[in-house]
Amino acid sequence: MSQHRRSLRFSKTTCPICGSKEVARDDNKGDLLCTNCGHIIVRTETRAVGKYDIAQHIKRNGKMSFPMLQSATSASDDKLFGVLQNMVEMGLLSEIQGQYALTKKGNRWYRQRQGQEWGY
Repeated sequence: MSQHRRSLRFSKTTCPICGSKEVARDDNKGDLLCTNCGHIIVRTETRAVGKYDIAQHIKRNGKMSFPMLQSATSASDDKLFGVLQNMVEMGLLSEIQGQYALTKKGNRWYRQRQGQEWGY
């Protein structure tokens, strides 16, 4: 007789419904579950995005607004905003009238990462 035990590990995610930090990951299913209110968190609510992804979209499309970047990366509001602010503080992006663009430093940073991706 085999027993199926649920293996839950706590995640660093916060529940978007109740704000609880008691969010567990079900390793068997890959779901995130709030142990406080029972909400099952879908991937798009917690989708993170990397600086390289953002730089790549801006390089291809020119200047992009927050909604355009969110649509292109399918990242959650808070994760995308955090990465964009970080990139602006690092000097990789400039924000003018709600449009994000790569700076000279950002273009150089992107080319360096691109070389690493291609194995140069």
